[in-house]
Amino acid sequence: MIWNDVLSARLRQVFVILTAVIFSTIAGCGGLESSVSGVVTLDGKPLELGEGTGTVSFHPQGGGPVAQARIGPGGHFELKTGNTKGLPAGEYIVTVVATGPSPKTPPGGVPMPGPLLTPTRYGTKNISDLRFTIKAGKNEVNIPLTSK
Repeated sequence: MIWNDVLSARLRQVFVILTAVIFSTIAGCGGLESSVSGVVTLDGKPLELGEGTGTVSFHPQGGGPVAQARIGPGGHFELKTGNTKGLPAGEYIVTVVATGPSPKTPPGGVPMPGPLLTPTRYGTKNISDLRFTIKAGKNEVNIPLTSK
């Protein structure tokens, strides 16, 4: 009888601990409470890459993981942190790098990147002047780049 009471108490403890772990994992311990999507423009027009590639990166000013997105058709992007959509609310420095299509690589040659489509000042965290405040919930952030 005592053994059943001990076993029952132990099972309750395990259940409470597992429940706490599951809820902490689901909640993300304060995790990614914000979503961000928008459009990258260059000189007022959506950034069209054609066969090129482009990335938007949100660097948290206080440190932490960087949220990134590929730039899609019409300059559209939607941020992820790792494989999870969204990012924590806070202050961010933003970088944008886009290149045109890569030139054809000769057989046995080394692939070369395509031409840079975005000004270099937007591609480095230390010199980018793109700064945004992300609030909890859904955020639409359009990123206006200028070639001048």
